[in-house]
Amino acid sequence: MNRSHRPKDSSTQSSSASSQQTSSPSSSSDNSLMITLLETAVIETGESDSLLALGPSEDDGRYDWAEDDDRKQQSIALPGVREKHSDKEYADYDTGKAFIKGEGDASSVHENDVAQGSLGDCYLIAGMVAVARANPALVEDLINDHGDGTFTVTLYIRENRYSKPKAVKTVIDARLPEKHAGTPLYAKLGDKSDGAVEMWPALIEKAVAQQKGSYDLISGGNIGKGGFTFKGASELLTGNAEGYMRTSGLDEDDALLHIALALDDKMPVTCDSKNMADDEAMSKEAVKYNVYGNHAYAPKSVDLDGRTISLTNPWGSSHVTDLPVADFLKYYRAIRINEGP
Repeated sequence: MNRSHRPKDSSTQSSSASSQQTSSPSSSSDNSLMITLLETAVIETGESDSLLALGPSEDDGRYDWAEDDDRKQQSIALPGVREKHSDKEYADYDTGKAFIKGEGDASSVHENDVAQGSLGDCYLIAGMVAVARANPALVEDLINDHGDGTFTVTLYIRENRYSKPKAVKTVIDARLPEKHAGTPLYAKLGDKSDGAVEMWPALIEKAVAQQKGSYDLISGGNIGKGGFTFKGASELLTGNAEGYMRTSGLDEDDALLHIALALDDKMPVTCDSKNMADDEAMSKEAVKYNVYGNHAYAPKSVDLDGRTISLTNPWGSSHVTDLPVADFLKYYRAIRINEGP
């Protein structure tokens, strides 16, 4: 992985390889054999401009090979990091791919690809989990991997609160703010395969930060300040409106059925926990279930008979398992369901 702002230079490696080849004891006999084979090829094929006819500095364009400096970078400035991370640098994840199908995954997009980093954008990360769970193909449609270190990411953004979301494409590269070598500071990497790493959650997060101007501007409540009009993470990722229901207006059966039906119908659904900063007793009770205050979760399953709800924590750990619906209504303030067009 290249941790500089520029793609790594392979000239040193090429020079070294050339030097080793020149000093090889068998190079003379190998060259003679190569010349004989190429002369034969010229006679048999009638090619007069074979590789033999090209000098060491000549090239007709038919023998181009991909080099490290073929990697491209985005033309727009990189989004700023949070002020407290001002000492962190961007690194080029040069083995990064948009999607990798992990072992045991049904598709290249899976909810287990997603994990929140050192940024308060749980609403966005939980939204990614919810959309990946409901319709992985929608996520795949959001990112075009150009194979040269750049990606086109599509987000659905409103010009104002009264307009409909429109597809907005942003070209970004594989450079991410880095916590330490090989580990992004913000959204984490997904699956790994043959030395490659999966980047789609980090790329979506970067594209949102790019649209707002910085990562700090998508942290917590900042997403709704200035810039584009924000109406929910699932709308941003699907283009479809996100419904919002306060739990204060629901009874236990309503809560269970709304979430169960949304999951059955493959609708992205997330839930917001209450702000418990001023209620220490409730906070201590909730943490026993891995419910943390002022945090977003993505419901995973509903047990109608047991009357419990299990939810995915966007941290990628500390998930909520079999939470009694009475406690769900106690600890959560809202349910968000993306019902489609």
